[in-house]
Amino acid sequence: MTAPDAILTFSKSQFDEKSNHFCAEALDDFKQVTRQYALFHITFFCIGILELAAFTLFFSFFTKTTLFAFSLAGIFLSIFTYFVLLFYFQAKKPQQLLDVRESFINASARLLPFSPGTPEFHVGIASSLQKMLTILHRQEYSYYSLPSTFETLSPLMQKFSVWTHWKDLHQMKELLLLTIIRQRIELIKFQPIDLEAHANLADAYLALSRLYMDPRKLYLNEEHLWVSPEYNAPEMLEKFRKAALRSIEEYKILDFYAPNDPWIHTQLAGVYRTLGMPLDEIREYEAILKTSSGDPEILLRLGTLYFEHGFSAQGLHLYDILRKSKDPKADELIACYGSALSDDYDV
Repeated sequence: MTAPDAILTFSKSQFDEKSNHFCAEALDDFKQVTRQYALFHITFFCIGILELAAFTLFFSFFTKTTLFAFSLAGIFLSIFTYFVLLFYFQAKKPQQLLDVRESFINASARLLPFSPGTPEFHVGIASSLQKMLTILHRQEYSYYSLPSTFETLSPLMQKFSVWTHWKDLHQMKELLLLTIIRQRIELIKFQPIDLEAHANLADAYLALSRLYMDPRKLYLNEEHLWVSPEYNAPEMLEKFRKAALRSIEEYKILDFYAPNDPWIHTQLAGVYRTLGMPLDEIREYEAILKTSSGDPEILLRLGTLYFEHGFSAQGLHLYDILRKSKDPKADELIACYGSALSDDYDV
C-alpha cells in the first residue's frame, strides 16, 4: 500500500484505541518484570532477618553443639546465594526492559498502515512511545495498594513503592525517550528543514534532560514522598547537561529558520535557566522583548534577572515601564532590587 493510500485508510481514533490497549499490556509486563526483582530482594531480606534473629536467640544453645557451625554456614550461604543471584539478575534485567520496549514497538508497528522506514511510520512509532511515556508518569507510586482499613499506612506503602521502583521507571523512561529521539532523527533525514520535525526533536531532548532532574524542582505542584539522592550524582548531572545542550542546538536551528519567534526564545530561556546560564537566559528574554515589548510577565522575568546579576540600570528601566503602565508587577520587580548584593556578600 502506498503512503497516500495508507493515509486515506488510516483511522487515528482506531489507532489510539488499540494503542491504549497495548500501552496497558506493556505496563503490566513492565510491572511484572520489576515486581519479580522486588520480591527477590524482599525474600532474601526476610530470610536474613529470620536467620539473624534465630542465631541471636539461640546463641547460647548453638555454642554448646555442632549446630553453631551449621548456623554460621547457613548465614554465609544465604549471603553468597543472594549476591550470586543479584549479579545474575542485574545482567538480565536490562534485556528484559528492552524486550518490553521492543514488544510494544512491534505491536504499535502492526497497527500502522505505513511501511517501516517511511516518514509516517517514524511519526506513528514516536507518537505511541510518547503515549507510553505519559502513562509511566508517577507509576512508581502505584505498585502496591492496601485495603481501605489500612488507609493510614498508604503514604508509607507509597514511599516504599517509590524507594523500590523509582530506578526501574527511570530506566524504562530513558529507553523510551532515546527511542523517540531516534525516531525523530530518522524523520529529519527525510525532512531536513521541516521546522515541526526539529521542534519535536528539541522537545524530546528537553524531556530527556528533565528525566535527570530532581523531580522536586521539576514538578512543584506534586507531592514527593521520597527522592533518590542519585539525582545529585555527577553521572546524572552530566547526562542532564548533555541532553539539555542538544535541545539547545535544535532550538538554534529553529531560530535560524524562524527568527524572532517568541516561543523558540522562551524555550531556550527555560533551558538556559535549568543549566544555570543566566547571561544566556537574559539574552533570550531580551530577544523576546523585541517582539513583545509590553508583556508584563517578560518584563518582570527579565527585570528580575537584571537585578539578580547586577544590571540594576536595565532593571530599573523595566520597572519604570511597568510603573507607568500601573501594572502591579512593578512592586514585585522593585522588591528584587539589591538581590545581587545579597548573593555576592551573603547579607
